[in-house]
Amino acid sequence: MELKPATIESYLKKPDPSIRIYLAYGQDEGLVRERGKKLALNFVQSLDDPFCYVEMESSQIDEDPARLRDELEAISMMGGERVVRVRGVTNKHTKLITSLLDADYSNSVLILEGGDLKKTGSMPKLLSKEKLAGVLPCYHDNAQNISALIKEVLSEAGCQVDAAGMEYLRANLGSDRAISRKELEKLVLYLGNDKKQATLDDVKQMIGDSSEENIFEVIDATLLGKMDDLEKSLNKAFFAGESPVTFLRLIQGQLKQLHKAACFVDKGSAVADAVKKAGIPFFNQNKASVQIGRKKAAHFAQAIEITLAAEIETKTTGFPAEAICRRALLRIAMASRNR
Repeated sequence: MELKPATIESYLKKPDPSIRIYLAYGQDEGLVRERGKKLALNFVQSLDDPFCYVEMESSQIDEDPARLRDELEAISMMGGERVVRVRGVTNKHTKLITSLLDADYSNSVLILEGGDLKKTGSMPKLLSKEKLAGVLPCYHDNAQNISALIKEVLSEAGCQVDAAGMEYLRANLGSDRAISRKELEKLVLYLGNDKKQATLDDVKQMIGDSSEENIFEVIDATLLGKMDDLEKSLNKAFFAGESPVTFLRLIQGQLKQLHKAACFVDKGSAVADAVKKAGIPFFNQNKASVQIGRKKAAHFAQAIEITLAAEIETKTTGFPAEAICRRALLRIAMASRNR
């Protein structure tokens, strides 16, 4: 059985007791880990109890495949259910999991955590057809997911955030669930026991780090046509280990917003009004107005095409991703100069 993304969070609060094998997989590794943990805590009280909870890496079952069946069919010394959680599974483990479909799951639950597997891959395909299995796809957070996460973390701590702070959080938290949760927990720690409502200033003070600064330095230099600054910020970011695909995807989002605003300008709106109509957050509107300048919507459409083509190249050509990303951003920066 494959769960629909919209139903997964509610399902995790009360799983079907007849489902004994779970596969959480997808692009968002943080979300995969979080859902694996939530599932496990539905069946055991603590993840620190070695009698009822076992966690393994896939490399361990590669070395000793028989161990997985042994762990599944072992009986907890303290009674109750056991959870066996395996991280890093891939489609190559499909044969092993197939051989375990007839194992005794009366006292055990198997939780498998995979990476960015395709829905049509052998592992998701196998378990989605099994009655005793549940498949949980884990995609990057969208705006709705991020809003729900913000409310969840803050409400658990008895905290709130004002409207401006909430808008800033939605715009600046990333799509990786684990990183977003850590950022929000850092905000809660900063607020302490005395202050229960976070303001925009509080949020700006705590959300984001040097990694985020590297990313936005690159994006700003690209969109403003600052060639020297772009070279320096790219060198710094790549040296720090930032992903070229991350830059391409983030700038795509920015370009889409600017394209929407530029369409309003092309139809006669003032730039200041256009950025508001395009839904650009108020704290970014001045910067967006400068980035648009006298550019037409066609300029931003072409820039979006450049980034999309570059992302495809990073996945299909075998050429260095950093070089492809650098070339694409330099092309956009050159086209953005003095316009």
